Amino acid sequence: MTDIWFGLAILLLLLALVFLLPAIRSTRIGRSDDSKRTAMIELYRARTSELQDALGRGAMDERQVAQLETEMARELLAVRSGAPAAAPNRRGAGVLIGLALLVPIMAVGVYVWSERPGEVAFYREIVASYQGRADTASEARITSQLKAWVQKHPEDLRSHYVLAQRLLLAGDIAGAVSAYRFVVEREPQAASVKADLAQALFFAGGSRMTKEIRLLVKQVLESQPANGTALGLAGIAAYEDRDYRRAREYWQRALQQLERGSAAAEALAAGVARAEQALADNPKATMAPASSQAPGGPAIRVQVSLSGEIAADSATPVYIYARSADSPMPLAIVRLNAGQLPVEVVLDESRAMMPGRSIATVDSVQLVARLALNGDARPLAGDWQGTIESLSRENWGKTQSITIDRKL
Repeated sequence: MTDIWFGLAILLLLLALVFLLPAIRSTRIGRSDDSKRTAMIELYRARTSELQDALGRGAMDERQVAQLETEMARELLAVRSGAPAAAPNRRGAGVLIGLALLVPIMAVGVYVWSERPGEVAFYREIVASYQGRADTASEARITSQLKAWVQKHPEDLRSHYVLAQRLLLAGDIAGAVSAYRFVVEREPQAASVKADLAQALFFAGGSRMTKEIRLLVKQVLESQPANGTALGLAGIAAYEDRDYRRAREYWQRALQQLERGSAAAEALAAGVARAEQALADNPKATMAPASSQAPGGPAIRVQVSLSGEIAADSATPVYIYARSADSPMPLAIVRLNAGQLPVEVVLDESRAMMPGRSIATVDSVQLVARLALNGDARPLAGDWQGTIESLSRENWGKTQSITIDRKL
């Protein structure tokens, strides 16, 4: 902000020079004309004296002297005719010089006596706060100044939003909710602010979902399907509704947007793990109804059973997945326990392990159901397995059956 005002001052000085140069040039021309007229008058007097001497000596007659004096008088009159124009130029030059000096002085005065210097200093403090260079006293002062500012300038919605963020971080949840509401009421299309309001309401309500929060989350995802805050809250709502598959899906989508290793990413990864465990502990929850699938998205139904000849602890992990022929990496996977078999599961895009790698990207898959006696997700000697070696896309609409009966 300060640089802007310095730039404006420089422009005003340049403007002053634009006014001054013609004025100075006009003044110099006026002075040059004065000197020329003075010299011409002195020359006229000298030549007139010489003509009178020549007349007295008889070198010239009166007619010749009169003719020469007439010509000299005509030249002197031509020079004097420029005299009236010189004075107005000098007066105009004075006015221009005065204006050129007055404009920058007035601009500086208006700036100093306005609120701008204080705003510049306040802006610098906010920048320092965002960069982590402000101490506790400065943070409190900034928040206090922001409160005063929004009261004085209620139309400044950006400042209301910044204040809401600061209040939320400071633990003033009620104040943050109030500030977020103020912005949302005046900008109902601001989806990201709605998501922040929903989050603040979630904290204010003791980390419980309410009808208002659910409605805000729904509105945000309708306009911003990739909004991380809304996806996280949607996952919490789905988990509370015991829709663990959908909770896992929401949290995975939110996780894809975060930097790996960050605190938020670790929290979401833990949520995905809880949803997976809940799916394993609730067999019926793994049977996603057709209505919950993405519209038009591919899905494969698989019925999995364990051979009666195999004795396994009910807590032994069972991995059911689809993979392509050219890669061992699963395109869709479900984890269960042996005690949940037999069961029917659905492998669809929500079961993908990596973004951009799902059953929708291939035309044929291999289906695998494996009893992992060693507890490892990787196939190891001693595990039991059942497979369908190749299943083309045109047969995905039919329910497939796999019996785990072959030892690796």
